[in-house]
Amino acid sequence: MMDSGRKVYLMDSDTFIAPYRTYYPFDFAPLFWEFLGNNILNGNIAVLKKVYDEVSKGSDDLSVWIKSLELTTVDHRTPNVISKYQDVLAHIQTSTTLYNPKALAEWSDNNRADAWLVATAMAHDYKIVTFERPNGSLGTNLTSHPKIPDVAANFGVRCISLYEMMRDLGFRF
Repeated sequence: MMDSGRKVYLMDSDTFIAPYRTYYPFDFAPLFWEFLGNNILNGNIAVLKKVYDEVSKGSDDLSVWIKSLELTTVDHRTPNVISKYQDVLAHIQTSTTLYNPKALAEWSDNNRADAWLVATAMAHDYKIVTFERPNGSLGTNLTSHPKIPDVAANFGVRCISLYEMMRDLGFRF
């Protein structure tokens, strides 16, 4: 668990992949990756096992980097997280004015981390770091693609951007 008063950030896969592919490649922004690695190793940033698996597959620089950290991932198979996962899926299934039946199939897909991210954040009182934005038309049109911030908000879980986390943790170039 975390220290009293200490906020831990739980990273979505996109907060690793998008910077690597776009604006913070390793050769351009090594300080960014050093900052992330240090904060992962000191416990300020948590990495869900499912997210680690997605980011570490392959042999690109990002995969090599995350494997080199030898980090301890957050296990999504604990009883508390599984219980919260069931709550997340029940919310999607019963929110028939927000989500169509395909939404449950999408979020219960074992290859996706989204529902597990929300469940883990609930179980451990983490903030989720993601580039996803809330669905502005949620409630006016049924969707089959729930967004992490919308589902998380239903459970009182805060979602922030990578940049907000970087500011909170005092990152400087």
